[in-house]
Formats: sequence, structure tokens, C-alpha cells
Amino acid sequence: MQGSDRKSRSAELALAAHRPVIAGVDAMRALAIVMVLGFHLFGVLSGALGVMIFFVLSGFLITSVLLKDIRRTGTISFKNFYSRRALRIFPNFYAAWLLEFVVFHVNHQPVMKWQAASAFFYVSNYGRTLVSLAEQGTYFMAVSWSLAVEEQFYLLWPATLLLAMHYRRHAAKIVAGMIAAIWIWRFVCVEWFSVSWGYAYNAFEMRADALLIGALLAILLYAGDAPKWMSVATAKKWLALLPLLFFAAVTYVELKPVHVPLAVNLIVFSLQPAVAACALVQWIYWGSRGWRFLEHPAIKWVARLSYSYYLYHLSIRNLIQSRVHVPHAQRLVGTFAVIVLPIIPYYLIERPFMKLRDRGRKPSPLLDDGLHHAAAS
Repeated sequence: MQGSDRKSRSAELALAAHRPVIAGVDAMRALAIVMVLGFHLFGVLSGALGVMIFFVLSGFLITSVLLKDIRRTGTISFKNFYSRRALRIFPNFYAAWLLEFVVFHVNHQPVMKWQAASAFFYVSNYGRTLVSLAEQGTYFMAVSWSLAVEEQFYLLWPATLLLAMHYRRHAAKIVAGMIAAIWIWRFVCVEWFSVSWGYAYNAFEMRADALLIGALLAILLYAGDAPKWMSVATAKKWLALLPLLFFAAVTYVELKPVHVPLAVNLIVFSLQPAVAACALVQWIYWGSRGWRFLEHPAIKWVARLSYSYYLYHLSIRNLIQSRVHVPHAQRLVGTFAVIVLPIIPYYLIERPFMKLRDRGRKPSPLLDDGLHHAAAS
């Protein structure tokens, strides 16, 4: 009977993951952006963990879209993929880049041209490795580092996925091997060769494992029969609490002066995207089986605006802090501005270009609400 139940859950999970609108994804996206905003506005929650969740989501969703293309045509249209990504990502990003110049000017901050250029060309993740951890917070358009990681992934992943799917029966093992290689490489570099944590946190080759874990999840579900561990993770509703407890523990250690040995920190850091992937599986499964609160309109609204929230929240916060000097009023006005003002570029820039992107073809619900919105921490 237990074996039959596991097979049934596996089939239901695979079916839920192949629906045009995947339940639970918006809730995961909303959780991630709330973590980032909570950290930057109030010093609570874990912005770094929010970024990690965004990476997993991006890897999962973009791979799901690419796999649908492979299933339909046997290949990937690189021209179509990159043109759609450009229309989705670049207009709002470069509007935020220009706003950052305005904020730096208003705040009488000197603009480091090389930092601005690194953000413009999506290499600020490596640019940030050249400054101290303290200086990373004042880096020009500091949020762009995580976008750079994702953009570098988008450049490499479609061709890599197409090659891996050529060996379809071994594709999951190939990607799992890539993830393990990054884990080992990061551990060796930091623990044995004393590579700085600033580099390990920002560099693409150190962070691609989170995106690849999301991609691996998509590949496993693409097979149509979810592996055993997924059916175990969805056996009981209360099991969905376990990843949340793990996130709470990670947040506590991050925000409190708790000493953790470097090796342990590296292991927990590597486990974070795997736990996020497990939570995503649970939310997809239970979201398709009655957890309607995961699809609440307020959650979907926050998820829809998450890219604009991500792009503009630090610029808006910094501008308010320089203009309003009463502490309580500063926090109140800053919070209100961060919540309300990103709605403007969403409607004036983001949505019109999304409509242009989707003109003449049925839009993919996976891409409508924004994939490319990992946030800085």
C-alpha cells in the first residue's frame, strides 16, 4: 500500500509540475522577495537566503521552459530564447541603472565608473569581489550582482542543457555531477586555499549550484515520474514545516553573533538550495491539492512585482535615508516608498515590454511574472 501511495504522489506531483500555471511558485517567489526587503529595510529575515531561493526558482522555471521547447521541437531556439529574455530583463534593469545615477548624484556620492560599468555589463558579481565586504553595501547598483550570476547562467545553460538532454537517460546524473563538483570546488577554495568569502559569495562558478539544483528539479519532474525522495517529502502536510524551520535556523545564525566553524558554514550554505528545492516540491504538490492560500491574490501581487521591487528597493531606501532625517519617519516613509514606488516602473516599463515580447504568440505563464529577479544581500 505504501508503495502504491508513493507512486500515486509521484504521478500527481509530476502532473502538477507540468500544468501551465504551477501552484506554489508565486508563494515561493513572494517569500524570497519579502526576505530580501525585510533584511534591507528592517534588518530582519535573511536576504542571503532570499537570494538563494530566487536562484533555485530561476533554475527550475527557465529549465522547465527550455524542456518544453525540447519536447515540442526536439531542440532550443536560441534566437527566440535570448530575444524574449532581453525584452523581459533589460528595459527595467537599465531604467533602474539610470535611477541609481540620479540617487548617487542627489546623495552627493561619487560614482565609481568601473563599478557602474560592471553593473551595466552584468559582471558586478566579480566587481564586488574587488572591494571589501563593508564596501559591497555601497557598490553602485549593489543588487546587480545576483542578476549578473543569473545572466551568466542564461548565457551558458541552454546549450549545456541541450547537450545533456542528448544523453536523456543520464541528464539528471550529469547535472547532479556538476552540482557536486561546485560544492567540492567551493569547499576546497575556501577551506584549503583561503579564497575570500566575498569571492565565494559573489562569483558565478561558486554560486551556480543553486541554479543547477533548480534545473535538476525540473529535469527530474520532466521525466514524468518523480523520484522517491519527492514522494517521501510530500507524504504528510506537516513535513512542509521542516524546510521553514531550517530557514529559521539559518536566519537566526546569520543575524545573531553565533560562531559557526567555517567548514560547517560551507556545508549549510551548500544545503540551503537543496532545502529550498524540497520546499518548492512540497508547495507545488500541496498547492495543487487544496492549499489555496499559496495562490492568494496578495501573494500573487507581491510575486508579480518582485522584479521591480528587487531592482528599485535599495535606490529608493537610500534616497529616503538621505532626505528624511527623523529616524521613525525615515523608516515609515521608506517602507511606504519601497512598497508603492516600484509599481510605477512595473506598469510603465515592465508590462509594456512583456506585451511586446508576447505579441503574436501565446505567452508562457512561467515567464509572465518574472524569473530574473534574484536580489542583492
